[in-house]
Amino acid sequence: MAIQIEEYKNNNTESKGYGMYYGRAVDNPPMSLDELVEHMANHNTPYSPGCIKGVLTDMVKCIRHLLLDGTNVKIDDLAIFKAHIESSGSATLLGYDLGKNVKSIRLISQATGQFTRAELTKAKSKLTYGTKTKADREAARQAQQSEGGEG
Repeated sequence: MAIQIEEYKNNNTESKGYGMYYGRAVDNPPMSLDELVEHMANHNTPYSPGCIKGVLTDMVKCIRHLLLDGTNVKIDDLAIFKAHIESSGSATLLGYDLGKNVKSIRLISQATGQFTRAELTKAKSKLTYGTKTKADREAARQAQQSEGGEG
């Protein structure tokens, strides 16, 4: 399996790329913890699915606890998980109010170790088209050519 790409048209009239087509990764359904446990158990591990699930469940609880305490969590060769604050500005230092200016807190991750952007980008040769089939693309190509546009 590979990362699937779908195309979309930029319809933001204020963007320099307005009207251009771009690709983005298809959001496939996420794998549940139980599905991850089964996946891991099927990779020749001596640990039972119950043992794996127990360790992962405890890990999730601990990571949540640490993040809510303001501690970033690094899982080597995967990601650093951290809380990210989105807030509105205040004209003065004393006017900034946590309850009023903080709009949301979200979880973000940053690739780390051997799992970097460069490593992910090496997988470009394995990309596949997602929701757009070859027939859809060929129909678009033919329509564009019949309109006299570039192919």
